[in-house]
Amino acid sequence: MRTVRALVTAAMATGVMFVDPVSARADDPHVMPIDPAAYDGSVAAEPTFGASADPGDPTATAGCGAAAPDPVPDGAPIVVRIGGAAPFTVGRISAATWKNPPVADPSWRLTFQGLMWMKSLARRAAQDGQQQSLAALVAQAAQFHRADPDPRTNAAGWDEGTALRRLETENCLYSLTRAAALIPGMSADAAVLLGKRYYGPPYAPVHNHGLMANLRLVRAGDLLGRPAWKSTAVKRMTAEAPLAFSRAGLSFEQSSGYQGVNANMWGQAAEVLAASPGAGAAAATLRKVVAKAWTAFAWETEPDGNIVQIGDSEESAGRSVPRNWARTLRDDQTGTIVGRWSWSDRQTSYYTVRYGPPRRAHGQEDRAGGVTWSTLGSRVLVGPGKYNYDKNSPWNAYMISPLSHNVAIPNGGAVKSGRTAKVKTALVQSSAHAWTIVDDIYNTPHTRNVNVSRDAHRMRVTDLFSRSTLWRQHWHLDPGWRLTSGKVGGTTVTFTNSAGRRLTVTTTGRVSGMVKGQTRPINGWHFAKFGSRVKATDLVIRSYGRGATVTTFTVR
Repeated sequence: MRTVRALVTAAMATGVMFVDPVSARADDPHVMPIDPAAYDGSVAAEPTFGASADPGDPTATAGCGAAAPDPVPDGAPIVVRIGGAAPFTVGRISAATWKNPPVADPSWRLTFQGLMWMKSLARRAAQDGQQQSLAALVAQAAQFHRADPDPRTNAAGWDEGTALRRLETENCLYSLTRAAALIPGMSADAAVLLGKRYYGPPYAPVHNHGLMANLRLVRAGDLLGRPAWKSTAVKRMTAEAPLAFSRAGLSFEQSSGYQGVNANMWGQAAEVLAASPGAGAAAATLRKVVAKAWTAFAWETEPDGNIVQIGDSEESAGRSVPRNWARTLRDDQTGTIVGRWSWSDRQTSYYTVRYGPPRRAHGQEDRAGGVTWSTLGSRVLVGPGKYNYDKNSPWNAYMISPLSHNVAIPNGGAVKSGRTAKVKTALVQSSAHAWTIVDDIYNTPHTRNVNVSRDAHRMRVTDLFSRSTLWRQHWHLDPGWRLTSGKVGGTTVTFTNSAGRRLTVTTTGRVSGMVKGQTRPINGWHFAKFGSRVKATDLVIRSYGRGATVTTFTVR
């Protein structure tokens, strides 16, 4: 590693820098993902903020994550493609491109301006002894700061989320090279995270971005010998840890995916605190909180071994808890109910009910008694998942809106800010669970009863808007279900899946819509993975008559 650092320093001293803006030309660019959650989910998994240390690989402790699969040979242009956008060449990125990237998607910009694409390339170059390529990456990171200095606002890649990811990359590069040219940029990014743009108290609620920022500051403070950075970060983590999760261990970010992210990162924070003088007691307390958070994550793990998709979440591996005999989890602080009849039988029933506080962080509009349900090894009612973070995208609007969730909406109703939902009654029996949720989220009283039967493999949902004459239930089916009978205007529809299961839906209302894969307007889609979409049935049932609407789902 000392040889690599010396050669990189020498290469930079001889002017290995490319700043002329020219078009990229290469047949085989390095293709990088644009999914920010891929980084959120892996950060702080180890004390080195990356892959586990390997005594045979000195780059393993640099916090760069996995090395790029393809070599980064000296003397060859380093051409990069982020997602499906046009490629660019390291050293040939103009100031105008840094300040105003050619792609509007915020996830792409986060990856590009956060220099997230550099880490794997840098580690691979260091592993292979390609010092000129490593020097070119270092020089490009330093050039970013000269071309796009901090405007003291969130513009041009200087929001806290981008700055913390850029500091993570710079930590990686500095660990590999000890290049002094990186220090001014690291200091500039640290200043963002130490100032009023910090995403945490007193400027914002506790959030994973604030924790990510503090972990980066700890790492950078150790690398550069800046004890004030580390002490500030440690004080923040000590104060914020009790506010990150509910008493039941659930994250306030309203997402099953980010439940695992936060449990993972706060576990790393506990290790940082344990190594910090005077923070031992806080570390011990935090470890207990993290243990509860992982248990809550296990509650959010369906019988098939993957997490339930609540809020911004993907179909990803969950976690099991041995020797847990409890059957229900209810958390009024986050508005979450989870019910199950087994922790090991994949044929059993599993459901969730959402209620409680307004949407925040990575939550979606499912809190008016929104449900998910699986039984007999098949997911039936599901959340839409996570497609992108672009607030201007119609796909993002659909993903978040009540229309893609298993909720009821009064005619002409719109979600009102600040309104909440709560549990009115609960009845938990050995073979059936029943919950009554009341809310005024649409500025009118609403009552929903959810009844789940273990032995009948059935979920029955009853909705009543006492001051409305018309409302609609929206149901979002797992993509695996195919319509086999029933039509608009009827009261019964049936579906089958590849496992040979049959789903029968009956209602006292009337089927008013069955949409699958519609684009104008967007309707009938499911997002199993970030940026991917598959057609799925959105079933709409309207009320009929003056009484409540009762819809029953049964699987055989």
